[in-house]
Amino acid sequence: MLAREATEADAGLLLAWRNDPRTRQASRSTGVITLDEHSAWLRGVLASPDRVLYVVELDGIPVGTVRFDREDEGVWEVSITLAPESRGRGLSASVLAEGERAFTAGHRVRTVVAAVHRDNAASAALFDRAGYAETAPAVDGFRKLRKTVS
Repeated sequence: MLAREATEADAGLLLAWRNDPRTRQASRSTGVITLDEHSAWLRGVLASPDRVLYVVELDGIPVGTVRFDREDEGVWEVSITLAPESRGRGLSASVLAEGERAFTAGHRVRTVVAAVHRDNAASAALFDRAGYAETAPAVDGFRKLRKTVS
């Protein structure tokens, strides 16, 4: 697996994954996003020093994304999305690990946090296996998990 930084050329692919019903169900924002909205969002992400978005590929084929959003100095929130066609193939742990590897290689990171919807058992299990621990009760339906990075 290889994580590469996303580009504007990924807009259509990322939008299709974002608007997938299962992806929306697990997201903070559950509505369908238009291409114009998504393109503006993606341009902002790519220009921001406080956000990093990777497309993770397996044998040159995009299988997911991992995004990091700065919360504080050395503290970043991670988000992961698998391509709908990649689900059920046992790829989520590798996608997350590759995103973390790429990100920590180029950024000063002390802590990574994740917000997991309380009904998303698969995501909760993924982050648990990856060394994240719950830090606070669920807020607005999302559990807060934390991992210290050496």
